[in-house]
Amino acid sequence: MPKADRIKPTQDSIGTYLDNLKNKKYQIPTFQREVVWEEDNVKKLWDSIYKFYPIGSILVWKTGVKLQNYRNIGGHDISDDQNKSEYQYILDGQQRTTSLLTSLYGGSIEGREDFDPTLYVDITISEENDDTYKKRFLFWNDIDDKNGSIKRNIPRRKKYEKNLIVKLNDIKENFNEVEKNIHEEGYVEYDHEYRNNLRNIKNVTSIA
Repeated sequence: MPKADRIKPTQDSIGTYLDNLKNKKYQIPTFQREVVWEEDNVKKLWDSIYKFYPIGSILVWKTGVKLQNYRNIGGHDISDDQNKSEYQYILDGQQRTTSLLTSLYGGSIEGREDFDPTLYVDITISEENDDTYKKRFLFWNDIDDKNGSIKRNIPRRKKYEKNLIVKLNDIKENFNEVEKNIHEEGYVEYDHEYRNNLRNIKNVTSIA
């Protein structure tokens, strides 16, 4: 096997990988199958990351050949029409890539134009069981009570208004502000359960 064709593993963080994607370093060839995006699977993916379970590798092919590629993924433009000496194509991992990108940075899901794919975290959830991820990781449609008309969401909406349900990306990018808001809500002890949960999520997003 020629040296140039060998598989070389790298260990980029999820954040670095997504930044490279947003900066149009990676392309997705059109022969990749269409993404099947499901809320529960996205929550399970982040639950695996939260528990430090392996989520599989992303296969990227470096080549001098220019292929037809998708112009956007999850509503984010990733196309790069410039001619290059080398292109990098995602051959395996489009599903996980879309899930990670949209849950951190929002965007849009084909066929669900009114749905916000941004992911939120309920920092009051501490227990660990097979279904905990459904309570810990939330989308806006799990939180919004439509002015009280969706009764099952009323408790979560109240948590959101008290800064106890937070955008995942806010924990990643604005941790000090998030922690300050929780402190001002009356959770002043450094080792309070909710603040410990927040730091656990921060540790996860540091990897991500």
